[in-house]
Amino acid sequence: MGIWQQRPRDDHPTEQVVAFDIETIVQDEPTDGSFPPIPRHQPVAAAFLAATRGTDGAHSFRLNVLVCHHNEEAQFYRKVDACLPAGVVGIGWNSKGFDLPVLRLQAMSHHMFGLPGLARQAQASRYDTTHCDLADQMSGYGSSRTLSLAAVCETLQIPVKTSIHGSDVGALWRAGDVEAVLGYVAEDTIATWIVWLHWAAWKNADPAELALPLADFAVWLQTTPELKPFRGFAECPPARWALAHAPGFRAARASADAELRLAQERDEQAFAASAR
Repeated sequence: MGIWQQRPRDDHPTEQVVAFDIETIVQDEPTDGSFPPIPRHQPVAAAFLAATRGTDGAHSFRLNVLVCHHNEEAQFYRKVDACLPAGVVGIGWNSKGFDLPVLRLQAMSHHMFGLPGLARQAQASRYDTTHCDLADQMSGYGSSRTLSLAAVCETLQIPVKTSIHGSDVGALWRAGDVEAVLGYVAEDTIATWIVWLHWAAWKNADPAELALPLADFAVWLQTTPELKPFRGFAECPPARWALAHAPGFRAARASADAELRLAQERDEQAFAASAR
């Protein structure tokens, strides 16, 4: 069998995913506006949105927003690692090209090596189901021009970068406006996850893959007081569409599950009768 036939499938499971994003600063930023190389980036914030589908079909969520102050790097990387446990599918935007290489290199520089969750994500191959880089997926693995998260979200009507942009992070951090940086990284993480839902629904030809988790997420945002800054995601067009269509998808799935159980019962009864 040739190497192409042995290439792993990239059908990422959707039951347990963690979307994430990081923000970095660079000392002595280039005056020509060029993007500094990866070794010069120091993480200052990260956000992780864990979404898990239970056996009853309902989704649960956890949003962790982390800050990395000077001399607290070891604690930061341990928390990052804890947010990426074994079994989850990591979701990012240009994460294979930026976020994961930055985290890996900076963790090494602080002698943080016992990080199996982060290592699992950082070492995942391009076609591995361990991690999904949506920027790579949306470009067809480089077949077309890579898009920005902002451009994709604009088309899908997902609110993102509503107040600041990545180019503002360095100035905000140095000015001590940590909360603005944390809000920004959380916003990008949530937007990345909603893009992932669109991608999963498209790839699996199943609109319920978008409607059901997004409807549950919208309710979670609306009913959790500390998440009030992010309620715009619960009111955007995709969320409104999800809330309107989720009841129908739930009813259809419940009917299909009931029919499957009846079929199994009929098969068991037929088997028992034939064994007499």
